[in-house]
Amino acid sequence: MCDVPAEDIRAAARIIGHAQRLLSTVLQGFYQSHQATAAAVQVNNINVVRGMLGRPGCGILQMNGQPTAQNTREAGADGDLPAFRNWSNDSHIKDLARIWNVDPMDIPHYSPPTHAMQMFRYAEEGSIRFLYVTATNPAVSLPELARIREILAQERLFLVVQDIFLSETAQLADVVLPAATWGEKTGTFTNVDRTVHLSEKAVEPPGEARADLDILIDFARRLDLRDKDGAPLVKWSDPEGAFEGWKECSKGRPCDYSGLSYDKLRGGSGIQWPVTEDAPDGTQHIYVDGQFWAQPEYCESYGRDLVTGAALDETEYRALNPTGRAVLKAAEYLPPHELVSEEYPFQLITGRTLYHFHTRTKTGRAPQLQAAAPEVWVEMSASDVADRGWAEGDLLELRTPRGRVEAKLRISGIRPGVLFLPFHYGYWDEPGGHEPDGFGRAANELTLTDWDPCSKQPIFKTAAAAADRLGSGDGPSAAPTTTSSRPVTGDVPPTRGGPAAEAVEELATGGAR
Repeated sequence: MCDVPAEDIRAAARIIGHAQRLLSTVLQGFYQSHQATAAAVQVNNINVVRGMLGRPGCGILQMNGQPTAQNTREAGADGDLPAFRNWSNDSHIKDLARIWNVDPMDIPHYSPPTHAMQMFRYAEEGSIRFLYVTATNPAVSLPELARIREILAQERLFLVVQDIFLSETAQLADVVLPAATWGEKTGTFTNVDRTVHLSEKAVEPPGEARADLDILIDFARRLDLRDKDGAPLVKWSDPEGAFEGWKECSKGRPCDYSGLSYDKLRGGSGIQWPVTEDAPDGTQHIYVDGQFWAQPEYCESYGRDLVTGAALDETEYRALNPTGRAVLKAAEYLPPHELVSEEYPFQLITGRTLYHFHTRTKTGRAPQLQAAAPEVWVEMSASDVADRGWAEGDLLELRTPRGRVEAKLRISGIRPGVLFLPFHYGYWDEPGGHEPDGFGRAANELTLTDWDPCSKQPIFKTAAAAADRLGSGDGPSAAPTTTSSRPVTGDVPPTRGGPAAEAVEELATGGAR
């Protein structure tokens, strides 16, 4: 299916099979592909089968796409319950209710968590009438942007956006709450390898901006949220107090922070959870000697069917895994929901480039980064370009059933039959502000509304697309030449890093360029 020669697969199997150590890394693009969860599970399977867990030089880094996204998952801010508690395990619900001092029935757990794509569907249908968006930009980052803009712009939807810049989503908001950025507030970050770091406030936030925590605590108090004894539900008032509350919430769970403190985190380079009385300095390796967190009474989830996403219940899981061992799950190939055709002959994939982060609201304001990747481009293989008689830098129109985008052509080493568009380029710095002013530049104008059945992550890698040449681009594409978008043709100036990098270069060469 992927045109990988069978002998290369055998060679890879020999390397993995004879390796003394194995570290597997997977990042966001993997999770945004067709059958993403099924593929991620196969990475886990290889490491489990080879016994490459719980010892030096071995492990799996199923990495997240955003800073503090690990914390998001630990704390339940992705819709699940805090500290990897199982929403379908009544004892977990009772324990969380004890910590929060609320009735267990006040904690929603009667069905799987509502994921972001489903929330937008509910907003589209009118059953969600209030939406509060913090530190993300769905008006650029979600698929089928024409649909997303229509949903966010509805008169019946009251939209609150909390962010540091007036992003495309913020421009559609009824209320914008100015938030502080990372150097303007105190809090902890946790890496994918479980290392907890303390980041202390360096400067005061400008103007009326406030830390997210301060805004949310203020909101909770204005709502007058109370526990079952009538006391304030939120007991803390500052980051360190919230951290102490989190320590109690995480105690006894896989991500146990109970032995940590701000003082302990100061001055070092981070400590790996779990940190407990038995492991006061953290835990370097987990899953040692085949000990997993998969016991039916302890596990975060009873699992899902990899094809349908249907959740298993406790009885099914106990029958499958009564002793809490690692579970191997096989998966067969299934075709994507949108296939290439005569009208749409290319497979479109979207993704990131080195020089920009997410929707470019911060990196687009950094002169060096913006100069290195100033505008959207589209990558195509040399053979596909030759078949059509096109050239580096030609202006193309890309079409799918959802929309159109114009971008200059970069002839790269990409696989034939595939187009690549970086997804960072929205409209906050364009005349339209939050939408195209004529032609589109955001890759998600083209992607389809679809998601992985298990993770609910949108699928950004399988849209069927067409490409047409609009004219000469008057020179090569401005795509970077230092990453996988490097050209396979000559006569393309190398990527520069903007004015500051040019000044350094001039200094280093004595003024010679």
